[in-house]
Amino acid sequence: MAAPEGHRVAVGQFPERLAGKRRHTGRVLRLLVAVVILALLARVLRPAWRNRRLALRVWSSIRPRHVLGSIALLAVVMTVVLGLLTFVPPTRAGLGSLIGLTGNALFAPVEEAAVRSEQAPDGGGGQALLLAGTGAFLVLLLALFPELAHREELAFRQGLERASPGRELWAALRFGLAHMVMLVPLAAALAIAVAGFAYGRIYRRAYANLTAGVAAGGVEPPITVPAARAQAVLAATVWHTTFNSLVVVLVLVSLLLGGG
Repeated sequence: MAAPEGHRVAVGQFPERLAGKRRHTGRVLRLLVAVVILALLARVLRPAWRNRRLALRVWSSIRPRHVLGSIALLAVVMTVVLGLLTFVPPTRAGLGSLIGLTGNALFAPVEEAAVRSEQAPDGGGGQALLLAGTGAFLVLLLALFPELAHREELAFRQGLERASPGRELWAALRFGLAHMVMLVPLAAALAIAVAGFAYGRIYRRAYANLTAGVAAGGVEPPITVPAARAQAVLAATVWHTTFNSLVVVLVLVSLLLGGG
């Protein structure tokens, strides 16, 4: 017996309805992630303001070599990401893929604003307002990066001055994998670990330079281990902040070009 015409139409529409529900779920999850990111950043505002001297010191320490070096490091990181995604498919997995989201959760507010900008009526003020809000969010990120980078350098680099190669690699890997909570795939986390290894080498070099005079008896007064560690962490923070800021600047430029 042939199925009624209405039943066949309903069955044929099932995949389309399922896809629609998935799109709706994705939009809700993206909005939720954006709200969580904004809430987390809001919690950093007060300590970042109290520690604003650190930010000023970091920004004033950035030199052309930091920018050029970060551009080179970004090229290496992107090469690793693309290579892993292309030739090692399992590295495409991540927490984001489990819930149907892609990209770095840190930029979820940007993605949400971009989607809403596309849905805004042409010629209205909605698009301009959303673009302005997105630009303000990216500027906020730039302002908070010294504080955020410094926290990560304290957690993952401080104390590596006498670490074995294995411990140094493990610290870099932990740094990269910790970023998976930002919903990036494993490939991106492993590439971030490469950057973490670079920051570790910067920390070790800065510490060695600071204590070289102590070992030779040429520093008066001699620098203490905590002071040397603090300075080495600051050196790594400058590079870390420069790298993160470069990424945000690229996102902001693409936003402005796209908005034009």
